[in-house]
Amino acid sequence: MYLRCLLVPTAPGIDATRQLDAALRLGRRLHAHIGVAFMAPDPEYVMVSMAGMASLASVMPMDCATIEAIERGVREAATEGKAALEAWCGREGVPLVDKAERLDATFATWTELSGEVEPLLTLAGRVNDLVIVDRPDPARSFTGRALDTALFSVGRPTLMVGEVVPYDLLDHVVIAWNGSLEAARLIGQSITLLHEAARVTIVHARTERFEETRAADLCAYLRWHGIVAEAVTLPVGDGTSVGAAILDEAGRRNASMLAMGAYTHSRVREFLLGGVTRHVVENTRIPVLMAH
Repeated sequence: MYLRCLLVPTAPGIDATRQLDAALRLGRRLHAHIGVAFMAPDPEYVMVSMAGMASLASVMPMDCATIEAIERGVREAATEGKAALEAWCGREGVPLVDKAERLDATFATWTELSGEVEPLLTLAGRVNDLVIVDRPDPARSFTGRALDTALFSVGRPTLMVGEVVPYDLLDHVVIAWNGSLEAARLIGQSITLLHEAARVTIVHARTERFEETRAADLCAYLRWHGIVAEAVTLPVGDGTSVGAAILDEAGRRNASMLAMGAYTHSRVREFLLGGVTRHVVENTRIPVLMAH
């Protein structure tokens, strides 16, 4: 599977620089197109939110001036967002074009979408190969909604960018393997990325279900795809969470990217990540490749 289309979702007030940097460093290795999708709420949705989810009829006294002010704010935010992308493209030497013209070059496109994040990102993500999002920031609700949607609604791999974007994201990929359905899906959808990696290490945490699956079997599978991987058993000491142990090991091995399945145990708001996944999401410094 070729990874030709990388999607970078953004919104008003969001700095997408780290997402763009990650997309470019992968894009130049994969000859991939970087599609930037600016997602802004439509005025009616904003008005309903302002009115405490009241019906549109009850907020009509806010009149046309309110709608015009909201629309003006969205237009200004879109203009600022596109100007920021143009500046980034200029710095990085990336062409910003209206539509794809070549399959052997990396370039960026800009699209403006209006509506709620979840349906917009779901539909856009399904016609791309990889969705690149930022780590959730409690001060910016878009970041958390984008990660949730990318992981659980799109059906494509998601790359969550941490605090650091390594110069070569594929220098050393560490895979957290537990034999789960989610981890298996991630491996199947990410063979192209793994094949490009200079080094691949599989860490298998010694938990109560350790004997049910073997990292050596995954190594053998990857070898059929021309990927040589090293398998490492990861001991988990008393008082240490699996998520913390995985991040510590990734750091010790100077991983440039962590790959793991993302799973849920129950639902709160829209989704509640499982304990290991949540710890990694909240504490990682490097990019994390995930699939559900």
